[in-house]
Amino acid sequence: MGEPSGARDSLALSNLLLCHESESSLNEEEHDVTNPRRSEEPHCFATIGDDDEDYVAELVRKENRRFEAEPTKTTSSFDRLIAIDWILTTRTRFGFQHQTAYIAISYFDLFLERRFIGRDESWAVRLLSVACLSLAAKMEERIVPGLSQYPQDQDFVFKPDVIRKTELMILSTLDWKLNLITPFHYLNYFVAKISREQDQSVSKELVLLRSSESLLVLTKEISFTDYRQFVVAAATIMLASSTSSDIRLTREEMANKFGSISWWTSNENDNVYSCYQRMQEIEERKHMTPPEVAVSDDIQPAIGSGSGAKRRLSFDDSDQTSPAKRMRRL
Repeated sequence: MGEPSGARDSLALSNLLLCHESESSLNEEEHDVTNPRRSEEPHCFATIGDDDEDYVAELVRKENRRFEAEPTKTTSSFDRLIAIDWILTTRTRFGFQHQTAYIAISYFDLFLERRFIGRDESWAVRLLSVACLSLAAKMEERIVPGLSQYPQDQDFVFKPDVIRKTELMILSTLDWKLNLITPFHYLNYFVAKISREQDQSVSKELVLLRSSESLLVLTKEISFTDYRQFVVAAATIMLASSTSSDIRLTREEMANKFGSISWWTSNENDNVYSCYQRMQEIEERKHMTPPEVAVSDDIQPAIGSGSGAKRRLSFDDSDQTSPAKRMRRL
C-alpha cells in the first residue's frame, strides 16, 4: 500500500511535533498509552472561571484573528454526517470526554478546507475519521487506546501503520496546530456570568452536561469555521440554562445577560443571538420525525466542496486497484 498523498511531506516535519513529541509518539499500536500532558482534572473547561477575564479576552482576540484569516467554509455532506456518527459512537465506546469528539470533528472540518474527498471514497472518510479521533484522544485523554483498538468492520479494516500515516498527513495539512480553541474553554466562564444575572434554578453541573451534549449535536449542523467558538459557547450556555424548551429569549434579554463583560460588543449580541436561534431550531427538530432522505450517487456532493483550491486526498498512484478491493487490504 502506498503512502497517502502528503504523508511523505509530513514525515519530514516530525521534529516539529507539538509539545516536543516525535514521530514515535504516533507508533502506539497494541497498548493503552497514558498521556502525560493531561492533568488529573477530568474537564479542561472547568479550570477557567469568571475571574479569568484577561485570559478569556485574549482567547477571543486569537479567535477573531483566525476567523478573519480563514473565511472558507466546509460544505456539509452526507459523508460528513457518517463520519460524525462514527466519531460520536466511538467516543461513547471508549468513554472519551465530549470535547475529545468535538476536537476530532473540528480536525475533520479543518482538514477538508484544504483537501477534499470525492464520491465513492467512503473508505477514505472512515480512515480520516479514525485518524482525527486518534489525534484528538492523544491531545485530550489521559488513557489513549492503541491504533489497533479502534472499531473495525469487514468493509473498513485499516492497519495501524496506515492510520499513523494518515495522522501525519493531517498534522502536516493543519500545519501541526492541534491546540484548538473550542467552546469548552468558555463554558464555565459563561455559566458564572449568566448566574449573576438570574436565579440559577438549573445547577451548574447540569448546565455543563447539557452544553457538552448540545455541542456534539451541533457539529452535525455547522462546521468548526461557521461561528467563532466563544459565540457557540455563549449560545449553548443560554440554551442549557433554560428551565423549559418553550422559553425563547429576545435579543434584548440576551444582550442584558452579557452586558457586564468588559470585552463584549454589540456585534457579539447579534452573532450569539443568530447561533442561539439556530440551536433552538435544532432542538425543535429533535422532537419531530425526520423525513426519509434518499441520497443518489449522481447528486451526492463531495466533502469539502466549498470555495478555494484544495488538494485531493489520495494514495500512491501506482496502486491502481479499485477502492473496494484496495480497502480490504489497507
